[in-house]
This record gives sequence, C-alpha cells and structure tokens, in this order.
Amino acid sequence: MDSLSALRVDLARRSKWNIGYLVAGLVYWSFAAIVGAMFPMESAKVLWMIGGFTVFPMAIGFSYALRADPFCKGNPLGSLMGLAHGGMIGLSTPLLIALFRDHPMALPLCAAIVFGASFTVFFWAFGDPIFLAHIIVRVAGVTAIWFAMPAYRFSVLPAFVAALYLITFLLLPARHQRWLDVQLRVGASEDAV
Repeated sequence: MDSLSALRVDLARRSKWNIGYLVAGLVYWSFAAIVGAMFPMESAKVLWMIGGFTVFPMAIGFSYALRADPFCKGNPLGSLMGLAHGGMIGLSTPLLIALFRDHPMALPLCAAIVFGASFTVFFWAFGDPIFLAHIIVRVAGVTAIWFAMPAYRFSVLPAFVAALYLITFLLLPARHQRWLDVQLRVGASEDAV
C-alpha cells in the first residue's frame, strides 16, 4: 500500500470520516431552520451567529461520543483537514461579518456554500465520492431555493442543508466500512506481490 493509501486508511479508521463534524452540521442546520422559521431576521441573525460558535465544540464532543478521533494528530491528511476547516472559517469570517452587519438576508446562502467548501478536501482525503456529491447537491440546492423560493430562504434553505447532512450521516457508516474493506484487500494483495 503506498503512503497516501496508508494515510487515507489511518485517517478513515481514526476519524470515521469526520462523523462528529457531520452530526454537528446536522444539529446546527436543524437549529438554523427552526430559528429562521420562528424569528424575525434581526433576532435570527444573532441566534445563527451564536449557534455557529458552537459547531466546533459540538463536533469535538460528537466525535468523542462516536469514538472518532477529531484531530488525527500525526497524520498529514488529518492536518490538511484541520487546515481546510480552519482556513475556510478564517478566510470567510470577514465576509460573514459584513453580511451579518449589512446584508443579513444573505447569511444562510453564504454560510451554506462557504461552510461546505471543505467537502472537496474530504472527497480527496477520504477518497469517496459521497463528499463531492454532498457539496454539489448542496450548492445547487441552496442556490435553487434562494432564487426560486425567496419566502423560504430562512427556513427551507437551512432545512435542506440539514437534510443533506442527515442523508450523508446515514449513508456514511456502510460506505465507510466498504471503503475500508476494499483498501485493506488492495493493501493485502499488494503486500503479497
């Protein structure tokens, strides 16, 4: 097994494909949908922002509860995942602050797209197309909702993202196990040669 394959297998085993982060995303976007349906924009934007600060701690907590290593220290792909998450958040913060202040109506669309950007890194690092499919469907769906259903931007749009997290979460364990089985068979056959 080449070194990239070995790193992917180690990352997949230890992180369980970032399962804790997926659960945190599901919880946050479900919260965002409820807030968007129940509160006026001025209150919703504050609650969305406060809720946003809970995603990382929730992801860590859910990871440990699901016996996944949220950091995978010592694995360069784990470091890449951390840089992808941290970089995305750091680089998008000025945009989100500007939207919060001057254009709060655009927050759900922007957050849905920007906070999903690291799924392309997941696709590459984990080697499974479910992550690429998630972000493609997510961007296409939230864009369609934004333009076709303006009255539902604050409820249906976040509910759609939550539903995608739920679907991905439900599909992930079986895909993860099949992927690991294939990687281990390939590695064993390469070692035998």
